[in-house]
Amino acid sequence: MVRLILIVVALLVLIGAVIGGLYFMGIDPLSKLGITAPMVQKDAPPPPPPPPSYVEFGVLIVPVIQDREVKKQAEMIVRLEVDPANKEIVARNLPRLQNAYLADMMEFLSVSMREGQPLDVPAIQRRLLAVTDKTLGASYLKGVAIENPVLK
Repeated sequence: MVRLILIVVALLVLIGAVIGGLYFMGIDPLSKLGITAPMVQKDAPPPPPPPPSYVEFGVLIVPVIQDREVKKQAEMIVRLEVDPANKEIVARNLPRLQNAYLADMMEFLSVSMREGQPLDVPAIQRRLLAVTDKTLGASYLKGVAIENPVLK
Protein backbone atom coordinates (compact mmCIF):
# COMPACT_ATOMS: atom_id res chain seq x y z
CA MET A 1 0.00 0.00 0.00
CA VAL A 2 2.82 2.38 0.86
CA ARG A 3 4.48 1.63 -2.48
CA LEU A 4 1.31 2.49 -4.34
CA ILE A 5 1.05 5.85 -2.60
CA LEU A 6 4.70 6.63 -3.36
CA ILE A 7 4.22 5.71 -7.02
CA VAL A 8 1.11 7.93 -7.31
CA VAL A 9 2.90 10.86 -5.62
CA ALA A 10 5.96 10.41 -7.85
CA LEU A 11 3.72 10.30 -10.93
CA LEU A 12 1.93 13.51 -9.89
CA VAL A 13 5.26 15.25 -9.26
CA LEU A 14 6.52 14.10 -12.67
CA ILE A 15 3.38 15.40 -14.42
CA GLY A 16 3.69 18.73 -12.59
CA ALA A 17 7.35 19.02 -13.56
CA VAL A 18 6.56 18.31 -17.24
CA ILE A 19 3.74 20.89 -17.32
CA GLY A 20 5.92 23.47 -15.53
CA GLY A 21 8.79 22.84 -17.94
CA LEU A 22 6.53 23.26 -20.95
CA TYR A 23 5.22 26.56 -19.51
CA PHE A 24 8.79 27.68 -18.96
CA MET A 25 9.61 26.96 -22.61
CA GLY A 26 6.57 28.96 -23.75
CA ILE A 27 4.24 26.06 -24.59
CA ASP A 28 0.84 25.90 -22.90
CA PRO A 29 0.07 22.16 -22.59
CA LEU A 30 -3.31 22.69 -20.95
CA SER A 31 -4.61 24.79 -23.84
CA LYS A 32 -3.60 22.05 -26.27
CA LEU A 33 -5.81 19.69 -24.28
CA GLY A 34 -8.69 22.19 -24.32
CA ILE A 35 -8.38 23.09 -20.63
CA THR A 36 -8.26 26.79 -19.98
CA ALA A 37 -7.52 28.60 -16.77
CA PRO A 38 -10.40 30.56 -15.28
CA MET A 39 -10.51 34.19 -16.33
CA VAL A 40 -9.02 36.48 -13.76
CA GLN A 41 -10.78 39.81 -13.74
CA LYS A 42 -8.34 42.66 -13.72
CA ASP A 43 -9.45 45.79 -12.00
CA ALA A 44 -9.94 48.72 -14.29
CA PRO A 45 -7.14 51.24 -13.92
CA PRO A 46 -8.11 54.18 -11.78
CA PRO A 47 -9.25 57.21 -13.73
CA PRO A 48 -6.52 59.76 -14.34
CA PRO A 49 -6.54 62.72 -12.00
CA PRO A 50 -8.21 65.82 -13.38
CA PRO A 51 -5.86 68.32 -14.97
CA PRO A 52 -4.78 71.10 -12.65
CA SER A 53 -6.90 74.21 -12.66
CA TYR A 54 -5.13 77.57 -12.56
CA VAL A 55 -6.15 81.11 -11.79
CA GLU A 56 -4.04 83.58 -13.73
CA PHE A 57 -2.65 86.08 -11.25
CA GLY A 58 -0.64 87.99 -13.81
CA VAL A 59 2.68 89.75 -13.46
CA LEU A 60 3.85 90.51 -9.95
CA ILE A 61 6.29 93.44 -9.92
CA VAL A 62 8.01 93.98 -6.59
CA PRO A 63 10.42 96.83 -5.84
CA VAL A 64 13.42 95.68 -3.78
CA ILE A 65 14.02 98.44 -1.24
CA GLN A 66 17.40 98.46 0.52
CA ASP A 67 19.00 101.34 2.39
CA ARG A 68 15.80 103.38 1.96
CA GLU A 69 15.92 103.39 -1.83
CA VAL A 70 14.77 101.11 -4.64
CA LYS A 71 17.82 99.09 -5.62
CA LYS A 72 16.22 96.55 -7.95
CA GLN A 73 12.91 95.33 -9.24
CA ALA A 74 11.70 91.72 -9.25
CA GLU A 75 9.22 90.62 -11.89
CA MET A 76 7.52 87.24 -12.12
CA ILE A 77 4.43 85.72 -13.69
CA VAL A 78 2.33 84.03 -11.01
CA ARG A 79 -0.26 81.31 -11.57
CA LEU A 80 -2.29 79.89 -8.69
CA GLU A 81 -3.13 76.18 -8.77
CA VAL A 82 -6.57 75.61 -7.26
CA ASP A 83 -9.29 72.99 -7.10
CA PRO A 84 -11.89 73.53 -9.82
CA ALA A 85 -14.52 74.06 -7.10
CA ASN A 86 -12.47 76.88 -5.53
CA LYS A 87 -11.51 78.63 -8.75
CA GLU A 88 -14.28 81.23 -8.59
CA ILE A 89 -13.62 82.05 -4.93
CA VAL A 90 -9.90 82.59 -5.54
CA ALA A 91 -10.61 84.67 -8.67
CA ARG A 92 -12.97 86.94 -6.70
CA ASN A 93 -10.30 87.49 -4.04
CA LEU A 94 -7.45 88.40 -6.40
CA PRO A 95 -7.29 92.05 -5.24
CA ARG A 96 -6.81 90.91 -1.63
CA LEU A 97 -4.13 88.45 -2.76
CA GLN A 98 -2.36 91.09 -4.85
CA ASN A 99 -2.14 93.41 -1.86
CA ALA A 100 -0.95 90.65 0.47
CA TYR A 101 1.59 89.31 -2.04
CA LEU A 102 3.05 92.74 -2.75
CA ALA A 103 3.36 93.64 0.94
CA ASP A 104 4.98 90.33 1.86
CA MET A 105 7.34 90.21 -1.13
CA MET A 106 8.52 93.78 -0.50
CA GLU A 107 9.46 92.80 3.03
CA PHE A 108 10.91 89.41 2.11
CA LEU A 109 12.97 90.46 -0.90
CA SER A 110 14.40 93.56 0.79
CA VAL A 111 15.82 91.37 3.56
CA SER A 112 16.79 88.24 1.61
CA MET A 113 18.27 89.70 -1.60
CA ARG A 114 22.04 90.07 -1.83
CA GLU A 115 24.17 91.53 -4.59
CA GLY A 116 24.63 89.13 -7.52
CA GLN A 117 22.18 86.59 -6.12
CA PRO A 118 19.26 85.33 -8.29
CA LEU A 119 15.70 85.04 -7.04
CA ASP A 120 15.07 82.02 -4.84
CA VAL A 121 11.96 80.69 -6.60
CA PRO A 122 11.16 77.79 -4.20
CA ALA A 123 11.35 80.13 -1.20
CA ILE A 124 9.11 82.66 -2.95
CA GLN A 125 6.60 79.91 -3.78
CA ARG A 126 6.50 78.81 -0.14
CA ARG A 127 6.05 82.41 1.02
CA LEU A 128 3.22 83.09 -1.44
CA LEU A 129 1.49 79.86 -0.41
CA ALA A 130 1.77 80.84 3.26
CA VAL A 131 0.44 84.34 2.55
CA THR A 132 -2.50 82.84 0.66
CA ASP A 133 -3.26 80.53 3.58
CA LYS A 134 -3.29 83.54 5.92
CA THR A 135 -5.40 85.66 3.58
CA LEU A 136 -7.99 83.17 2.27
CA GLY A 137 -7.62 80.06 4.38
CA ALA A 138 -5.63 76.85 4.08
CA SER A 139 -7.92 74.86 1.80
CA TYR A 140 -8.18 77.09 -1.25
CA LEU A 141 -4.77 76.85 -2.91
CA LYS A 142 -2.81 73.76 -3.95
CA GLY A 143 0.31 75.47 -5.22
CA VAL A 144 1.89 78.51 -6.74
CA ALA A 145 3.62 78.43 -10.14
CA ILE A 146 6.18 81.13 -10.87
CA GLU A 147 7.29 81.65 -14.44
CA ASN A 148 10.03 83.90 -15.84
CA PRO A 149 11.45 85.29 -12.58
CA VAL A 150 13.60 88.30 -13.45
CA LEU A 151 15.58 90.62 -11.24
CA LYS A 152 16.29 93.98 -12.89
